[in-house]
Amino acid sequence: MLAYLHHNWSRIVTDAAILATWLLVTTLVFQWFALPWWLLYVVVFVGVVVYTRVTPSWRRPYKRQEP
Repeated sequence: MLAYLHHNWSRIVTDAAILATWLLVTTLVFQWFALPWWLLYVVVFVGVVVYTRVTPSWRRPYKRQEP
């Protein structure tokens, strides 16, 4: 597990920063325009799903040897 985290730490931090920024911006926009909160949840959820679909998955620092 530590090798995995060491190998992907920059990607994890980048993903967390992007998603936190997305959450902050959408929340501020919804508060500014007084939009319904249920729509905020839908927009945040769709944004996270789209982000996970367009970015590549995290990588393993090793390959398992198949018998």
